[in-house]
Amino acid sequence: MSNIENIFANRRKKEQELKLTYSKYIFNSHLIMFLIIVLGAAMINYSKWIAIASQFELYSVFIAATLAFSYYLISTKVKTYIKEADAVFLLPLEKYYKNVGKKTIINTTVVHVIAFVIFYFSVKPITSIIGTVDRIAICLLIMVILLNNLLKYFQIIHYKELIWVKILQFIVVFIQIISVFIVNTYILIADLVGIIALSYSTYYILKNAGNVRNADDKEKFVVKWNEAAEYDKHRMESYLKFVNMFVDVPLSGVKVARRKYFDAILPKLTKDNFTKENSFKYYYYRVFLRQENTVFLALRLMLLAGLIIFSFKNPYVSAVAIISYSYLTIIQLVPLYKQMSNNIWHSILPVDESIKIGSFKKLLMVVMLTTTIILAIFAILFSNFEGMTIVIIILSVLLANIIAKMFIEKVK
Repeated sequence: MSNIENIFANRRKKEQELKLTYSKYIFNSHLIMFLIIVLGAAMINYSKWIAIASQFELYSVFIAATLAFSYYLISTKVKTYIKEADAVFLLPLEKYYKNVGKKTIINTTVVHVIAFVIFYFSVKPITSIIGTVDRIAICLLIMVILLNNLLKYFQIIHYKELIWVKILQFIVVFIQIISVFIVNTYILIADLVGIIALSYSTYYILKNAGNVRNADDKEKFVVKWNEAAEYDKHRMESYLKFVNMFVDVPLSGVKVARRKYFDAILPKLTKDNFTKENSFKYYYYRVFLRQENTVFLALRLMLLAGLIIFSFKNPYVSAVAIISYSYLTIIQLVPLYKQMSNNIWHSILPVDESIKIGSFKKLLMVVMLTTTIILAIFAILFSNFEGMTIVIIILSVLLANIIAKMFIEKVK
Protein backbone atom coordinates (compact mmCIF):
# COMPACT_ATOMS: atom_id res chain seq x y z
CA MET A 1 0.00 0.00 0.00
CA SER A 2 2.79 2.40 0.88
CA ASN A 3 4.44 1.79 -2.50
CA ILE A 4 1.61 3.24 -4.57
CA GLU A 5 1.26 6.20 -2.20
CA ASN A 6 4.99 6.89 -2.48
CA ILE A 7 4.80 6.68 -6.28
CA PHE A 8 2.06 9.31 -6.53
CA ALA A 9 3.62 11.46 -3.81
CA ASN A 10 6.84 11.49 -5.83
CA ARG A 11 4.93 12.45 -9.00
CA ARG A 12 3.16 15.24 -7.16
CA LYS A 13 6.51 16.52 -5.85
CA LYS A 14 8.12 16.43 -9.31
CA GLU A 15 5.23 18.35 -10.88
CA GLN A 16 5.38 20.98 -8.13
CA GLU A 17 9.12 21.37 -8.71
CA LEU A 18 8.53 21.70 -12.47
CA LYS A 19 5.88 24.38 -11.96
CA LEU A 20 8.11 26.20 -9.50
CA THR A 21 10.91 26.23 -12.08
CA TYR A 22 8.65 27.65 -14.78
CA SER A 23 7.21 30.19 -12.35
CA LYS A 24 10.69 31.62 -11.78
CA TYR A 25 10.91 32.38 -15.51
CA ILE A 26 7.34 33.64 -15.87
CA PHE A 27 7.22 35.92 -12.84
CA ASN A 28 10.41 37.81 -13.57
CA SER A 29 11.09 41.29 -12.22
CA HIS A 30 9.53 43.04 -15.23
CA LEU A 31 6.24 41.15 -15.00
CA ILE A 32 6.11 41.45 -11.20
CA MET A 33 6.50 45.23 -11.43
CA PHE A 34 3.83 45.38 -14.12
CA LEU A 35 1.41 43.26 -12.05
CA ILE A 36 2.04 45.37 -8.93
CA ILE A 37 1.21 48.52 -10.90
CA VAL A 38 -1.94 46.88 -12.30
CA LEU A 39 -3.02 45.61 -8.86
CA GLY A 40 -2.44 49.03 -7.28
CA ALA A 41 -4.41 50.73 -10.02
CA ALA A 42 -7.23 48.21 -9.68
CA MET A 43 -7.43 48.68 -5.89
CA ILE A 44 -7.48 52.48 -6.16
CA ASN A 45 -10.19 52.46 -8.82
CA TYR A 46 -12.12 49.75 -6.95
CA SER A 47 -12.27 51.88 -3.79
CA LYS A 48 -13.34 54.95 -5.78
CA TRP A 49 -16.00 52.99 -7.63
CA ILE A 50 -17.44 51.54 -4.39
CA ALA A 51 -18.08 55.06 -3.08
CA ILE A 52 -20.16 56.14 -6.08
CA ALA A 53 -21.66 52.86 -7.36
CA SER A 54 -25.41 52.38 -7.36
CA GLN A 55 -27.17 49.35 -5.88
CA PHE A 56 -27.72 47.93 -9.38
CA GLU A 57 -24.02 48.26 -10.23
CA LEU A 58 -22.99 46.65 -6.94
CA TYR A 59 -25.30 43.68 -7.48
CA SER A 60 -24.23 43.34 -11.13
CA VAL A 61 -20.51 43.25 -10.31
CA PHE A 62 -21.07 40.85 -7.40
CA ILE A 63 -23.09 38.43 -9.56
CA ALA A 64 -20.51 38.63 -12.36
CA ALA A 65 -17.69 37.92 -9.90
CA THR A 66 -19.65 35.03 -8.40
CA LEU A 67 -20.27 33.55 -11.84
CA ALA A 68 -16.54 33.75 -12.64
CA PHE A 69 -15.56 32.20 -9.30
CA SER A 70 -18.16 29.42 -9.68
CA TYR A 71 -16.76 28.63 -13.12
CA TYR A 72 -13.28 28.43 -11.61
CA LEU A 73 -14.42 25.93 -8.97
CA ILE A 74 -16.15 23.74 -11.54
CA SER A 75 -13.53 23.96 -14.30
CA THR A 76 -10.51 23.23 -12.07
CA LYS A 77 -9.19 19.82 -13.04
CA VAL A 78 -8.50 17.10 -10.50
CA LYS A 79 -4.83 16.13 -10.44
CA THR A 80 -4.76 12.35 -10.80
CA TYR A 81 -1.04 12.02 -11.74
CA ILE A 82 -1.91 8.76 -13.54
CA LYS A 83 0.29 7.73 -16.49
CA GLU A 84 -0.44 5.41 -19.42
CA ALA A 85 1.88 2.67 -18.12
CA ASP A 86 -0.01 2.51 -14.81
CA ALA A 87 -2.69 0.38 -16.47
CA VAL A 88 -0.10 -2.42 -16.55
CA PHE A 89 2.36 -1.82 -13.74
CA LEU A 90 0.00 -0.51 -11.03
CA LEU A 91 -2.94 -2.80 -11.78
CA PRO A 92 -2.03 -5.23 -8.95
CA LEU A 93 -2.16 -2.30 -6.50
CA GLU A 94 -5.47 -0.94 -7.79
CA LYS A 95 -7.36 -1.62 -4.57
CA TYR A 96 -4.96 0.70 -2.71
CA TYR A 97 -5.49 3.65 -5.05
CA LYS A 98 -8.44 4.83 -2.93
CA ASN A 99 -5.93 6.13 -0.36
CA VAL A 100 -4.33 8.25 -3.08
CA GLY A 101 -7.79 9.39 -4.16
CA LYS A 102 -8.67 10.61 -0.66
CA LYS A 103 -5.56 12.81 -0.61
CA THR A 104 -6.40 14.13 -4.07
CA ILE A 105 -9.91 15.18 -3.01
CA ILE A 106 -8.67 16.75 0.24
CA ASN A 107 -5.87 18.68 -1.49
CA THR A 108 -8.22 20.02 -4.17
CA THR A 109 -10.80 21.01 -1.55
CA VAL A 110 -8.19 22.85 0.53
CA VAL A 111 -7.07 24.82 -2.54
CA HIS A 112 -10.69 25.74 -3.32
CA VAL A 113 -11.36 26.83 0.27
CA ILE A 114 -8.28 29.06 0.18
CA ALA A 115 -9.51 30.48 -3.13
CA PHE A 116 -12.89 31.22 -1.49
CA VAL A 117 -11.15 33.09 1.34
CA ILE A 118 -9.43 35.29 -1.27
CA PHE A 119 -12.76 35.75 -3.08
CA TYR A 120 -14.47 36.60 0.24
CA PHE A 121 -12.10 39.47 1.02
CA SER A 122 -12.13 40.66 -2.61
CA VAL A 123 -15.92 41.15 -2.67
CA LYS A 124 -16.28 42.16 1.00
CA PRO A 125 -16.44 45.91 0.19
CA ILE A 126 -19.48 45.14 -2.00
CA THR A 127 -21.15 42.53 0.22
CA SER A 128 -20.84 44.73 3.31
CA ILE A 129 -23.17 47.16 1.53
CA ILE A 130 -25.67 44.82 -0.16
CA GLY A 131 -25.88 41.98 2.37
CA THR A 132 -24.61 40.15 5.43
CA VAL A 133 -22.50 37.02 5.86
CA ASP A 134 -24.29 33.79 6.82
CA ARG A 135 -21.91 31.51 8.71
CA ILE A 136 -24.12 28.44 8.27
CA ALA A 137 -24.08 29.05 4.52
CA ILE A 138 -20.26 29.09 4.62
CA CYS A 139 -20.25 25.63 6.20
CA LEU A 140 -22.70 24.44 3.53
CA LEU A 141 -20.47 25.93 0.85
CA ILE A 142 -17.48 23.93 2.12
CA MET A 143 -19.66 20.81 2.01
CA VAL A 144 -20.75 21.66 -1.57
CA ILE A 145 -17.12 22.19 -2.61
CA LEU A 146 -16.22 18.80 -1.12
CA LEU A 147 -19.13 17.11 -2.94
CA ASN A 148 -18.14 18.90 -6.13
CA ASN A 149 -14.58 17.56 -5.96
CA LEU A 150 -15.79 14.10 -4.99
CA LEU A 151 -18.07 14.06 -8.05
CA LYS A 152 -15.28 15.19 -10.37
CA TYR A 153 -12.92 12.59 -8.94
CA PHE A 154 -15.34 9.68 -9.28
CA GLN A 155 -16.35 10.68 -12.80
CA ILE A 156 -12.72 10.80 -13.93
CA ILE A 157 -11.34 7.78 -12.07
CA HIS A 158 -14.25 5.35 -11.80
CA TYR A 159 -17.05 6.41 -14.16
CA LYS A 160 -17.35 8.99 -16.96
CA GLU A 161 -17.85 12.75 -17.18
CA LEU A 162 -21.49 13.81 -17.55
CA ILE A 163 -22.48 17.20 -18.95
CA TRP A 164 -25.69 17.48 -16.93
CA VAL A 165 -23.73 16.90 -13.72
CA LYS A 166 -21.32 19.73 -14.57
CA ILE A 167 -24.23 22.08 -15.27
CA LEU A 168 -25.88 21.09 -11.98
CA GLN A 169 -22.60 21.59 -10.10
CA PHE A 170 -22.19 25.08 -11.55
CA ILE A 171 -25.76 26.11 -10.64
CA VAL A 172 -25.53 24.73 -7.10
CA VAL A 173 -22.13 26.30 -6.42
CA PHE A 174 -23.31 29.66 -7.78
CA ILE A 175 -26.48 29.66 -5.63
CA GLN A 176 -24.53 28.53 -2.56
CA ILE A 177 -22.00 31.39 -2.90
CA ILE A 178 -24.85 33.87 -3.33
CA SER A 179 -26.55 32.51 -0.17
CA VAL A 180 -23.36 33.13 1.83
CA PHE A 181 -23.64 36.89 1.32
CA ILE A 182 -27.33 37.49 0.65
CA VAL A 183 -29.98 36.15 3.04
CA ASN A 184 -33.25 35.62 1.18
CA THR A 185 -36.05 33.08 1.52
CA TYR A 186 -36.18 32.24 -2.19
CA ILE A 187 -32.40 31.88 -2.39
CA LEU A 188 -32.50 29.61 0.69
CA ILE A 189 -35.14 27.37 -0.92
CA ALA A 190 -33.18 27.20 -4.19
CA ASP A 191 -30.05 26.45 -2.18
CA LEU A 192 -31.63 23.53 -0.31
CA VAL A 193 -33.09 22.11 -3.54
CA GLY A 194 -29.69 22.40 -5.20
CA ILE A 195 -27.87 20.65 -2.35
CA ILE A 196 -30.41 17.80 -2.43
CA ALA A 197 -29.97 17.50 -6.21
CA LEU A 198 -26.18 17.52 -5.85
CA SER A 199 -26.36 14.85 -3.12
CA TYR A 200 -28.54 12.69 -5.38
CA SER A 201 -26.06 13.17 -8.25
CA THR A 202 -23.25 12.03 -5.95
CA TYR A 203 -25.29 8.95 -5.01
CA TYR A 204 -26.07 8.30 -8.69
CA ILE A 205 -22.39 8.48 -9.72
CA LEU A 206 -21.25 6.32 -6.79
CA LYS A 207 -23.92 3.72 -7.51
CA ASN A 208 -23.13 3.49 -11.23
CA ALA A 209 -19.38 3.57 -10.67
CA GLY A 210 -19.71 0.71 -8.20
CA ASN A 211 -21.71 -1.51 -10.55
CA VAL A 212 -18.53 -2.53 -12.39
CA ARG A 213 -16.47 -4.80 -10.17
CA ASN A 214 -12.98 -6.12 -10.67
CA ALA A 215 -13.13 -9.82 -11.54
CA ASP A 216 -9.96 -10.64 -9.60
CA ASP A 217 -10.19 -8.91 -6.23
CA LYS A 218 -13.92 -8.00 -6.26
CA GLU A 219 -13.18 -4.31 -5.67
CA LYS A 220 -16.32 -2.20 -5.80
CA PHE A 221 -14.77 0.73 -7.69
CA VAL A 222 -12.60 -0.10 -10.70
CA VAL A 223 -10.00 2.49 -11.74
CA LYS A 224 -10.33 3.58 -15.39
CA TRP A 225 -6.57 3.73 -15.88
CA ASN A 226 -6.49 4.60 -19.59
CA GLU A 227 -9.21 7.28 -19.41
CA ALA A 228 -7.70 8.82 -16.27
CA ALA A 229 -4.24 8.87 -17.86
CA GLU A 230 -5.61 10.64 -20.95
CA TYR A 231 -7.40 13.16 -18.73
CA ASP A 232 -4.24 13.94 -16.74
CA LYS A 233 -2.23 14.20 -19.96
CA HIS A 234 -4.62 16.88 -21.26
CA ARG A 235 -4.46 18.64 -17.89
CA MET A 236 -0.69 18.88 -18.03
CA GLU A 237 -0.72 19.88 -21.71
CA SER A 238 -3.09 22.75 -20.92
CA TYR A 239 -0.66 24.00 -18.28
CA LEU A 240 2.33 23.68 -20.62
CA LYS A 241 0.50 25.57 -23.37
CA PHE A 242 -0.09 28.42 -20.94
CA VAL A 243 3.55 28.41 -19.81
CA ASN A 244 4.66 28.25 -23.45
CA MET A 245 3.39 31.82 -23.85
CA PHE A 246 6.29 32.91 -21.65
CA VAL A 247 9.07 30.31 -22.00
CA ASP A 248 9.91 27.39 -24.29
CA VAL A 249 8.46 24.13 -22.99
CA PRO A 250 8.34 20.61 -24.45
CA LEU A 251 5.08 20.16 -26.36
CA SER A 252 4.37 16.93 -28.20
CA GLY A 253 2.32 18.70 -30.86
CA VAL A 254 0.56 21.90 -31.83
CA LYS A 255 -3.20 21.95 -31.61
CA VAL A 256 -5.03 23.92 -34.27
CA ALA A 257 -8.68 24.85 -34.49
CA ARG A 258 -11.03 25.77 -37.29
CA ARG A 259 -11.94 29.31 -36.25
CA LYS A 260 -14.30 30.54 -38.95
CA TYR A 261 -14.62 33.97 -37.36
CA PHE A 262 -10.96 34.66 -38.24
CA ASP A 263 -11.34 33.75 -41.91
CA ALA A 264 -12.19 37.34 -42.80
CA ILE A 265 -8.77 38.44 -41.53
CA LEU A 266 -6.88 35.88 -43.59
CA PRO A 267 -5.47 37.12 -46.93
CA LYS A 268 -7.62 36.13 -49.86
CA LEU A 269 -6.51 32.78 -51.26
CA THR A 270 -5.13 33.33 -54.77
CA LYS A 271 -2.41 31.83 -56.94
CA ASP A 272 -0.07 34.57 -55.68
CA ASN A 273 -0.14 32.94 -52.23
CA PHE A 274 1.77 30.00 -53.68
CA THR A 275 4.63 31.92 -55.21
CA LYS A 276 8.01 31.52 -53.57
CA GLU A 277 7.96 35.04 -52.12
CA ASN A 278 4.44 34.89 -50.65
CA SER A 279 3.97 31.24 -49.70
CA PHE A 280 5.21 31.45 -46.14
CA LYS A 281 3.53 34.79 -45.59
CA TYR A 282 0.16 33.07 -46.08
CA TYR A 283 1.14 30.04 -43.98
CA TYR A 284 2.26 32.22 -41.07
CA TYR A 285 -1.03 34.11 -41.08
CA ARG A 286 -2.94 30.85 -40.91
CA VAL A 287 -0.78 29.48 -38.08
CA PHE A 288 -1.04 32.72 -36.11
CA LEU A 289 -4.84 32.79 -36.31
CA ARG A 290 -5.38 29.10 -35.56
CA GLN A 291 -2.68 28.18 -33.08
CA GLU A 292 -3.86 28.39 -29.48
CA ASN A 293 -0.84 30.16 -27.99
CA THR A 294 -0.57 32.99 -30.55
CA VAL A 295 -3.64 35.03 -31.38
CA PHE A 296 -5.27 34.62 -27.96
CA LEU A 297 -1.99 35.53 -26.29
CA ALA A 298 -2.14 38.93 -27.99
CA LEU A 299 -5.87 39.28 -27.34
CA ARG A 300 -5.51 38.57 -23.62
CA LEU A 301 -2.76 41.16 -23.22
CA MET A 302 -4.80 43.62 -25.30
CA LEU A 303 -7.75 43.10 -22.96
CA LEU A 304 -5.54 43.71 -19.92
CA ALA A 305 -4.09 46.88 -21.45
CA GLY A 306 -7.59 47.99 -22.43
CA LEU A 307 -8.82 47.55 -18.85
CA ILE A 308 -5.96 49.71 -17.55
CA ILE A 309 -6.70 52.40 -20.15
CA PHE A 310 -10.40 52.33 -19.29
CA SER A 311 -9.79 52.41 -15.53
CA PHE A 312 -7.47 55.43 -15.46
CA LYS A 313 -8.53 57.42 -18.53
CA ASN A 314 -5.16 59.14 -18.25
CA PRO A 315 -2.93 59.74 -21.32
CA TYR A 316 0.30 58.95 -19.48
CA VAL A 317 -1.08 55.73 -18.01
CA SER A 318 -2.46 54.83 -21.46
CA ALA A 319 0.96 55.40 -22.97
CA VAL A 320 2.61 53.14 -20.39
CA ALA A 321 -0.07 50.47 -20.97
CA ILE A 322 0.45 50.53 -24.77
CA ILE A 323 4.25 50.35 -24.47
CA SER A 324 4.06 47.60 -21.83
CA TYR A 325 1.64 45.66 -24.03
CA SER A 326 4.04 45.91 -26.95
CA TYR A 327 6.99 44.71 -24.88
CA LEU A 328 5.17 41.82 -23.19
CA THR A 329 3.62 40.65 -26.45
CA ILE A 330 6.63 40.81 -28.73
CA ILE A 331 8.99 38.98 -26.35
CA GLN A 332 6.51 36.08 -26.43
CA LEU A 333 5.83 36.13 -30.19
CA VAL A 334 9.43 36.26 -31.38
CA PRO A 335 10.29 32.72 -30.12
CA LEU A 336 7.39 31.33 -32.17
CA TYR A 337 9.59 31.26 -35.26
CA LYS A 338 11.82 28.65 -33.67
CA GLN A 339 8.76 26.65 -32.64
CA MET A 340 7.28 26.80 -36.15
CA SER A 341 10.58 25.88 -37.77
CA ASN A 342 10.54 22.59 -35.84
CA ASN A 343 7.35 21.50 -37.65
CA ILE A 344 7.76 19.36 -40.73
CA TRP A 345 5.66 21.62 -42.98
CA HIS A 346 8.24 24.37 -42.47
CA SER A 347 10.83 22.36 -44.42
CA ILE A 348 8.68 20.90 -47.20
CA LEU A 349 8.78 23.80 -49.66
CA PRO A 350 12.14 24.66 -51.26
CA VAL A 351 12.19 28.26 -50.03
CA ASP A 352 15.25 30.17 -48.83
CA GLU A 353 15.51 30.74 -45.09
CA SER A 354 15.76 34.50 -45.68
CA ILE A 355 12.29 34.49 -47.29
CA LYS A 356 10.84 32.55 -44.33
CA ILE A 357 12.39 34.92 -41.80
CA GLY A 358 11.30 37.99 -43.78
CA SER A 359 7.70 36.72 -43.99
CA PHE A 360 7.61 36.06 -40.26
CA LYS A 361 9.00 39.52 -39.47
CA LYS A 362 6.33 41.13 -41.67
CA LEU A 363 3.62 39.18 -39.84
CA LEU A 364 4.87 40.38 -36.44
CA MET A 365 5.10 43.98 -37.64
CA VAL A 366 1.51 43.86 -38.94
CA VAL A 367 0.26 42.30 -35.69
CA MET A 368 2.03 44.79 -33.44
CA LEU A 369 1.13 47.83 -35.56
CA THR A 370 -2.53 46.82 -35.82
CA THR A 371 -2.99 45.99 -32.14
CA THR A 372 -1.20 49.10 -30.83
CA ILE A 373 -3.27 51.32 -33.16
CA ILE A 374 -6.46 49.67 -31.84
CA LEU A 375 -5.33 50.37 -28.26
CA ALA A 376 -4.45 53.96 -29.23
CA ILE A 377 -7.92 54.53 -30.71
CA PHE A 378 -9.43 53.05 -27.55
CA ALA A 379 -7.30 55.37 -25.41
CA ILE A 380 -8.26 58.45 -27.46
CA LEU A 381 -11.96 57.61 -27.22
CA PHE A 382 -11.71 57.66 -23.41
CA SER A 383 -9.63 60.85 -23.31
CA ASN A 384 -10.69 64.49 -23.39
CA PHE A 385 -9.57 64.82 -27.05
CA GLU A 386 -7.00 67.48 -26.17
CA GLY A 387 -4.10 67.98 -28.58
CA MET A 388 -1.45 67.07 -26.03
CA THR A 389 -3.29 63.87 -25.07
CA ILE A 390 -3.47 62.72 -28.69
CA VAL A 391 0.20 63.55 -29.23
CA ILE A 392 1.22 61.50 -26.14
CA ILE A 393 -0.78 58.48 -27.29
CA ILE A 394 0.58 58.70 -30.86
CA LEU A 395 4.13 58.92 -29.53
CA SER A 396 3.49 55.89 -27.33
CA VAL A 397 2.37 53.92 -30.41
CA LEU A 398 5.54 54.94 -32.26
CA LEU A 399 7.74 54.01 -29.29
CA ALA A 400 5.88 50.72 -28.83
CA ASN A 401 6.49 49.75 -32.45
CA ILE A 402 10.14 50.81 -32.28
CA ILE A 403 10.56 48.45 -29.30
CA ALA A 404 8.75 45.73 -31.23
CA LYS A 405 10.98 46.35 -34.26
CA MET A 406 14.10 45.91 -32.12
CA PHE A 407 12.95 42.50 -30.93
CA ILE A 408 11.67 41.46 -34.36
CA GLU A 409 15.11 42.04 -35.85
CA LYS A 410 16.45 39.37 -33.49
CA VAL A 411 14.49 36.67 -35.34
CA LYS A 412 16.93 34.41 -37.14
